[in-house]
Amino acid sequence: MFFLRGIAPLLGIVFLNAWLSGPAAGQAVSSSQPSGTPSAPTDSISRHGGFTATLSYGNNSSFFGRTQTTRLPYAAGELTYKSRVGVWGSVMSYNLFDTSSFIDETDVSVGWDGDLSKKVDASVSYSRFLFAENSPLVKSSINNSLDGYVGLDWGYVYSRLNASYLFGETNDFFLVLDQSRYFEIDKVLTPKGYLSIQPRVSVTAGTQRFAETSIEQQQVRGNQSRPVPGRGPAGTGTSPTTTTTTTTTQFRVLNYELRVPVTYSLGIWSVQAAWRYALPVNLLPDDVSTARSYFTTSLSLNL
Repeated sequence: MFFLRGIAPLLGIVFLNAWLSGPAAGQAVSSSQPSGTPSAPTDSISRHGGFTATLSYGNNSSFFGRTQTTRLPYAAGELTYKSRVGVWGSVMSYNLFDTSSFIDETDVSVGWDGDLSKKVDASVSYSRFLFAENSPLVKSSINNSLDGYVGLDWGYVYSRLNASYLFGETNDFFLVLDQSRYFEIDKVLTPKGYLSIQPRVSVTAGTQRFAETSIEQQQVRGNQSRPVPGRGPAGTGTSPTTTTTTTTTQFRVLNYELRVPVTYSLGIWSVQAAWRYALPVNLLPDDVSTARSYFTTSLSLNL
């Protein structure tokens, strides 16, 4: 029953999208790059294989709608290689500005993505996450992730259903439904430059054992205050352990999100600025996540 209650809103959006969307109107299947990765010219990379190097900045971090107590701006560098058959590998490292560590997180990922037909694309991947000691990040409570998605181009709207399984110290499962639309303006500034905009609305549902583990970890590390006495069920002052454990295993809607990335591409270069607004819901008793705006910018070189 918990699973059905959590997935129902996602299925409702899928059926609503199917009813509203008309026949395909020549829109190409959206980029199969992971969410948050800068859009870039990928035709030659898809055909011949190649590298993409990206430098990026963000004013804060979040993970499946959950974030830490303080704002953590960061800089990141990523190197990705994608073969002409769609197999790829990437390494991405983050430096948080407000910590003593130079490298606060490194993600190593391998996977495959490609088109199954003119209107359908898909992806599967595995990622390993490595963190600095005493990391303040919510994400540091997990170490491994298996991810996949199937996307469908309806013509007017591109729909993508993402599935993620996190495992390691904790185990969680997520479904993320994205609805987006790609717009492109040619000959911007130069005959070969173009501007692309792809607004996206997302709904995330899943379990949140990782959030409970993160709260416990951050308290031990001194990055978050201890729970206030009396926050147990019905204000009795008892420990909320049983209630929290039950809540973390329920499959529920966790986050609503709107993202608007704007990318300018010229030859092998692309620059992106993106604004994102996240609204977390169904928080755990000691979770400090709130509705927030995020801003990221990046510079990519495709070889």
